[in-house]
Amino acid sequence: MTLHDVVYGNLRKKLRKKIPWKHMASIRKQKGRFGTRYNAEVYVKGRRLSATFDTLSEAARWAEETEGLLRAGLPLPGEVPVGDMDFVAAVEKYTMAVAKQKKANTRRLDQEIGKRLISFFSGKTMQTIAPKDIAEYRDWRMQSVGPSSVIQDMSFVSCLYRMARAEWGLHVEDPGKEIRRPSAPKHRLSLLTPEQIDKLLDYCCISKSELLYSYVLLMLHTAMRPSEAAGMKWSNVHFDRHIIDLTETKTDPRRVPLTKVAEEALMKVKAYTGENAHVFIPDNYSDLARPSRFFRRSFENACRYAEIDGFVMYGLRHSAASYLIMHGVDIRTVAEIMGHRNISQTMRYTHFLDAHRIEAIQVLGKIGR
Repeated sequence: MTLHDVVYGNLRKKLRKKIPWKHMASIRKQKGRFGTRYNAEVYVKGRRLSATFDTLSEAARWAEETEGLLRAGLPLPGEVPVGDMDFVAAVEKYTMAVAKQKKANTRRLDQEIGKRLISFFSGKTMQTIAPKDIAEYRDWRMQSVGPSSVIQDMSFVSCLYRMARAEWGLHVEDPGKEIRRPSAPKHRLSLLTPEQIDKLLDYCCISKSELLYSYVLLMLHTAMRPSEAAGMKWSNVHFDRHIIDLTETKTDPRRVPLTKVAEEALMKVKAYTGENAHVFIPDNYSDLARPSRFFRRSFENACRYAEIDGFVMYGLRHSAASYLIMHGVDIRTVAEIMGHRNISQTMRYTHFLDAHRIEAIQVLGKIGR
């Protein structure tokens, strides 16, 4: 060891004691076949980061900014701080977490909502989404859809933040909890008159969709949902017990009783479709999650020819429920047939009884003088 090494070695030791080397940035000049570049390196609080730049000024600026953020304990550009999560990753994690608990149609709806939210809030984290951002999203969606769709999207966001806070341990609050939601539309209940039903069935008979008549007739005789009837399989139909055993429903599995007319219609369908597993739709139908779409256009055409305006497929279920109540079937039985968990849902159909109530009340006219 030379005298030079001893002198300057001791000097370096002294400098290391005086200078906080663990909080230092260094810039090294690198010469290569394509020119000179500058490598900046920062080491702060156990984190070592480096980057290469074309100019010395760029390297110095990056080193200074990066060192300042690390010393302040702030996240670097593109980093997600502890207790937060990238919004895209959060939506994907949430949809996967709740998928097993939901029906196929609801899973599909969640996926569609998630794609819209990801497209709108891409590049943000859970903490950086502010209430004004949710309000902007609400106003943007209201330009193209109705209140119900917007409410569904905002509910998705609330559920996402609730799970992130309760189950993932993130320090986030729902930015939309104070944001005004659009008013939910009033339930649109439809009741076809007997004349309208006959006219609609006549046009269903001559439709290019050979099974439309049986499909519409079945809903009028069972009060099933359009998706339940369209997606039904022959394994669900039990002619010997006169029931349809529904396993995939919006709520709980239930058994739907069959009328003789409905049974006869189903027997004709079975003779026509043969070995097909599904009653109404082809087994290779591309949209099994939304089977009622198979009949959507043909049903709309039949309604147009029958001069029934503003009537949707779900109105067949409304009509069936209303006629059950109007003919004296008790509310509890109607609720069981329709698969309502809450009887208040079934009570919506009782307003069609006004004419019956007026007629019934006349018996009290005989009381007194």
